[in-house]
Amino acid sequence: MGLITGSFVNVCIDRLPMQFADKELRSRLLKSSELSSLLKNHVQDRTLTLFKPTRSFCFYCGHQLRWFENVPLLSYIFIKGRCRTCNAALGSRLFWTETMHGLWYGIFGWLFQNWIWSLFAGINFSFLWILAYCRSHQQVRIKLYYAGGVLLAVNFMVYFFIRK
Repeated sequence: MGLITGSFVNVCIDRLPMQFADKELRSRLLKSSELSSLLKNHVQDRTLTLFKPTRSFCFYCGHQLRWFENVPLLSYIFIKGRCRTCNAALGSRLFWTETMHGLWYGIFGWLFQNWIWSLFAGINFSFLWILAYCRSHQQVRIKLYYAGGVLLAVNFMVYFFIRK
C-alpha cells in the first residue's frame, strides 16, 4: 500500500505546482527547451491535474508510460532511473519517495496493529511529504494548508468517535 501511495505522491509533487502555477512560472515552463510539447500543451491549456492526463508520461519527451513501466519501485530499478524513449534522467526523488512510503506504511502497520490508525498515520505522512516538496509554490501551499486543516479535523473525529 505504501509503495502505491508513494507513486501517487510523486504524481502530486510533479503535477500540483504546474496545475496551480502563476503566470510567471507558466511562461518559464512554456519557454523551456527541455520539456515536451505534450507537457507544454497541458501547461498552456491548464489541463494538467492529478487525474488528467490519467496516465503518467515523461516530462521531457512526452512518452506515456505503459503498465510495466509504472510499477512502483521495480520500474525505476529496471529502467535504471531513465526514460526508455529519450534516456532522460528521472531523478532519485521518485525512488526515495516510493521507498520511504513503503517503509513507513509498513512501520505504521506494525506499530499500530490496527488498519484504521495505520491508514490515517500513512495519509498524514504522505500529506506532509507533499507539503514539504511543494513548500516553495505559494498557490499550492495555500491549498495544501486548507486540505491539512480538513485532514486534521478528520483525524480528531476518527480519534474521538471511532476509538475503543
